Amino acid sequence: MPPKTVADAKEAGDLITGMENLAIASRRGMQETLDGCPPRPGYGTAGKAIKVAANMYESKFKGPGATVLHYDIDINPVVKVTNQKKPRALLQAVWDQMVAEVKGELKQALDAAAYDQVKNFYTPFAVPGHKAEVKVALKEDGKEAKKDERRFKVVMQLVNKVDLSTIEDYCHGMKQSADAKEMMLTAIQAMNVLFRQDPAKKYVMSGAAGRRFFSEEGGIPLSNGGILYPGFQQSFRWTSTQHAALQIDTAYSAFIEPGMLPDVCARLLGMGGGGGFSGRGGRGGRGFDRGGRGGGGRGGGPAYHGGGAVPAIQDLNPNQIRRLNDYLKTAKFKVAHRNTDRLFSINKITTQPAEALKFTLSGKDGKPDRQIGIVQYYKEMYNRQVTRPRLPCVQYGKNNYIPLEFLFIFHNTRIPGLTTLHIIRHAAKPPPERQAAIDAWRRRLDYTNMPKVKAWGVQINKKMMEMGARVLNPPNILYGGNKTLRANFGAWNLKAVKFTKPGMALKSWSVISFDERCGVPDLQKFITFFVGQLNAYGCTVENRQPDCMQWNPHAAGSGTGIKAGLQEAARKAYMKSKINPQLIIVIMPRKDVAMYKEIKSVAAEGLLKPVVTQCLQSQKIKSDRGLDQYCGNVAMKVHVKLGGITHQVSHGIDSKTMMIGADVTHPPPREGLIQPSIAVSVCAINGENNKFAPAIRLQEGRVEIIQDLENMVHDHILTFEKNTKAKPEKILFFRDGVSEGQYSHCVQYEVEAVKRAARRFPKYMPKITFVICAKRHAMRFFATSEADVDRTKNLPAGTIVDTTVTSPMVHDFYLQAHAGLQGTARPTHYVVVADENKYTADKLQKLVNDLCYTYARASRSVSLVPVAYYADIVAERVRDWVYSEDFSEAASTAPSSGSGGPRRRETVTFDPLRLKKRIENEPDFNNVAWYM
Repeated sequence: MPPKTVADAKEAGDLITGMENLAIASRRGMQETLDGCPPRPGYGTAGKAIKVAANMYESKFKGPGATVLHYDIDINPVVKVTNQKKPRALLQAVWDQMVAEVKGELKQALDAAAYDQVKNFYTPFAVPGHKAEVKVALKEDGKEAKKDERRFKVVMQLVNKVDLSTIEDYCHGMKQSADAKEMMLTAIQAMNVLFRQDPAKKYVMSGAAGRRFFSEEGGIPLSNGGILYPGFQQSFRWTSTQHAALQIDTAYSAFIEPGMLPDVCARLLGMGGGGGFSGRGGRGGRGFDRGGRGGGGRGGGPAYHGGGAVPAIQDLNPNQIRRLNDYLKTAKFKVAHRNTDRLFSINKITTQPAEALKFTLSGKDGKPDRQIGIVQYYKEMYNRQVTRPRLPCVQYGKNNYIPLEFLFIFHNTRIPGLTTLHIIRHAAKPPPERQAAIDAWRRRLDYTNMPKVKAWGVQINKKMMEMGARVLNPPNILYGGNKTLRANFGAWNLKAVKFTKPGMALKSWSVISFDERCGVPDLQKFITFFVGQLNAYGCTVENRQPDCMQWNPHAAGSGTGIKAGLQEAARKAYMKSKINPQLIIVIMPRKDVAMYKEIKSVAAEGLLKPVVTQCLQSQKIKSDRGLDQYCGNVAMKVHVKLGGITHQVSHGIDSKTMMIGADVTHPPPREGLIQPSIAVSVCAINGENNKFAPAIRLQEGRVEIIQDLENMVHDHILTFEKNTKAKPEKILFFRDGVSEGQYSHCVQYEVEAVKRAARRFPKYMPKITFVICAKRHAMRFFATSEADVDRTKNLPAGTIVDTTVTSPMVHDFYLQAHAGLQGTARPTHYVVVADENKYTADKLQKLVNDLCYTYARASRSVSLVPVAYYADIVAERVRDWVYSEDFSEAASTAPSSGSGGPRRRETVTFDPLRLKKRIENEPDFNNVAWYM
């Protein structure tokens, strides 16, 4: 049964975490190498053979038997302090000073060592006696430490000898013992630590894995308070050739523009005419109606570009303080009221202004303790006048407070949750430019002359690896009336086609405009044209004159009229037809993400029953230019929202197979209560595998595994049986949203959950194929011949790579099923973690490529197998309902079992079945593609 309470959900999450901890050594090998997964059944041969380059640079170790020594390192204050924090920057500072001060053989060992900033270092030279203890008095501003917390004891002890050649053994496909495989994984880790040593001193290192680096050179100013830094990411990886390789790719990330904190705050909040950053958004966008992380414009740069001088802000309201805490949590800063080079981190911005904050100041020279205000304290102690006392303070360290005007924000603070649109605009480079940029980073990094890389005897090739690839043929696209189309460059034209299968006739619907410049006559004119278009495509419309109305969405304040407007639109649709509304068409004044989210949220959870909506832009429907094409795109959405099928392909899946796609999306990173994650599975509900219905659960926040998958799949089997009169004999499961280190979780927990769901039916054992679909990777492919590119210089749709840079053991492949539209196309990495159906390489690869042409609302192939894509879209849609700006529900005291370690954080109380009750229990709504 699904968890009924937060406590139950907590137990499920803790069970996963606990099982990981019990078997961390064995699980670790499985996470990376996927032991126990089906071996590769051979390589594919279908398609046109071409040659490509990958952003992988082959590595070699000088001479046989290359080894390094793995040491454990423990850095602690000489005088123990309660709840002593040891941030990475502090540990690195202690390490750097120690390396500079030691002598002799220990100096040689540490000079060549790669330190991971936590508990490990690796070196080709032995520490004398394999154990050492060093005391370090960490200097501050070039002076000897005076405080006990700046004096550290460093203890080093040998853990193991690491044979780097085990990596090459694995690349050869050699079977390895458990110990050898564990050593190979340690060797991979050591190599990744090695390659970040030099860049970390030159660039801004970002991310927990320490593989992304950014340069202040070439920063691109954004609109409000941000700057986009260019950089690179690197990862040492095995291949299926004789040697491992270093993968390099370009990277971009938005950072907060350095400056005095009041000015930074003004820019972040858009107090200069630029609009600032809006609040939380979705996980990323695919069009205006999806939103993106962070919503509104991001920005800033070396100079302020917000539309005027930065205003001298005097106070901040609670909402602004909350937003600033989201942006500035853990931001690095220097203080301006005294001379010091030391960097500090923001804990939080206080809700109280500086003039209201007081604390107890310890008395000196026999004087008693006394209460003193922050403003008075800085005047007495530093002779600095607080000129903006109504502004809050920053809390840092152990309950230290400093007024905003005395802080300088450093250059290495990333903007959390930036909408991908703003990065894409600057970072999307066509393949030749991206390949050139990657090669430029390879030359700039100059690994050959890095002292530590030299000491390890590692060589990195200067040229990208090249390998064979194939271009698969596209399938025939089938429309109504037995009309067949052929895709060209991954796309085809909708002209003069009828959709494959009709849905319900459109009887109960209405149209509402939230644009004051788009009145009822405009709506009626558009609807007359649109109804004709729907009929031409084979979408039956019985009510050709729906009620049209204009409504003020801000009748009682910002956005407050949307619910009343949708209620009236639903009422009019019902009154005219006497059946529940099938569709409300909503006209929006512009690309307004906040309004769009509110419309979708109200339509799903704010009306008597959930109602399907279709949002359109007023400028599009009022212009004759391009109206045919616009209506064609909208007609596809409306058709599937009425339960119809736009087109299909002969994918070869038999009627006894059920496809399932699944995804998990997580709450935005924010302090305070942990909000739930959203788990979605989407299943085929007919034997043709072209109609789908989702199951949605809320689960403990930041837990990657779908906790209620057994019940979700059980329901899917029942639905499939109800519609086809038989249970599926095969289940083909595509899982999106799994990070590379979590693959084995799918094997151990989710595959087993599918099997448990099947075992609940007597004498029933369907054959399961479980495929992970990974988009969050850095592999890129480039043509080696001009003859093998399309108009955008990308590889053609259908390009597949299953050799050389793939796993030497497991069945995996990279497929770029779509045509690149902007920048360099990213292939999807498909990894087969269970396959009881015994797919050959050619059969599975062709199937996945063919399915990518079945995406219901497009006349082009897509990058991800659609059933998984639908799960992703549902999850994105639902997060707009679940995650609010001012989430204020009560909390339990359950610890988080997601990321964040052992620190206890409170979890929002939630009903895991909230959306199942609202959405799945309304089949008229859930059995059509409402999410499209």
